Amino acid sequence: MAHVQIRNVSKIYADGTPAVTGLDLDIAAGEFLCVLGPSGCGKSSTLRMLAGLEEVSTGQILVDGDDVVGRPARERDIAMVFENYALYPHLDVFANIAMPLVARRRPKAEIRDRVGRIAGTMGITEHLAKRPGKLSGGQRQRVSLARAMIRRPKMFLMDEPLGHLEEYMRIELRREIRALHEAAGGTTFYITHDQEEAAAVSDRIAVMSSGELQQLGTMKELIERPANRFVAEFVGEPPISIFEELRATGTEVSIGDWRLPLPPGSRKARPASAGVRPAHFRIAGSDMPGLSAEARLVQPMGESAAVLCDTPAGDATVIVPMAAVPREGDRFRLVAAPEHVHFFAASGRAIRSGED
Repeated sequence: MAHVQIRNVSKIYADGTPAVTGLDLDIAAGEFLCVLGPSGCGKSSTLRMLAGLEEVSTGQILVDGDDVVGRPARERDIAMVFENYALYPHLDVFANIAMPLVARRRPKAEIRDRVGRIAGTMGITEHLAKRPGKLSGGQRQRVSLARAMIRRPKMFLMDEPLGHLEEYMRIELRREIRALHEAAGGTTFYITHDQEEAAAVSDRIAVMSSGELQQLGTMKELIERPANRFVAEFVGEPPISIFEELRATGTEVSIGDWRLPLPPGSRKARPASAGVRPAHFRIAGSDMPGLSAEARLVQPMGESAAVLCDTPAGDATVIVPMAAVPREGDRFRLVAAPEHVHFFAASGRAIRSGED
């Protein structure tokens, strides 16, 4: 397993387009790190620089303290899994999985044993004699994962490996990817735009936007303590409700007709917007202090429902149990504990209690 340190790394393409800017990341040996972000955020460029498939414009990539910038991919002891499987169509499943061991001239008995064991783990033993064209998408991705994992490298690089699969198959393979990571003992760098996927497989998540790292932490930390408004809006489902127009007076702030204490950290950076996650709102009687609301749309979600509301401060969403779902047109108050109200400065930076 590898300890990876990305130090002030930037990538600028030949046409002057900046893909990654001043990236700093420290990935512990044996860690499963997901990089999460929208298309064009720089996550694929970062993975390709780690792999040695893209040149680093500036900065260092240290693997166990050794700078690998400029070192070819074949010398980095990595295994990659791609979204498009990248299998050899003229070879059967056994030969595809065995390829890394064959290239290293491992004994035939060892190859048979290791291919058999990992095929059993991935549930593809019965397909070893088939060619990739005879397999489903999920089966082909299992072959791709098996081929990467059979090598036992220091580091696994996974580029949206489940992107082409149906939802039920993605959920199943998430569990297997995590189990394989733990069994193999390597360091895994995994990129995705799917936050549920990131939460299911990772130890920590790095959120990127416009080529820059926005926040690094667990999913719980990203949800409960977003570093800025981008993270607050990008992470979380259903999305956080954002209120743009605030009125601050003295030690209080008004969100529509809802009055709240200002966080101590707002003495210098006055809040320009606020947000509350749907799960942190609750419905109260119309005579209670809170944000007046009218139910506009009810969206069932199994045992609960997302209720989209009109309020004096803009749209808001609240999650409620199905047994307590209001009817469209009902009026009530939305309330949330002060610690669940996120305030943001005009720059987008989160304003924390206790900060100045």
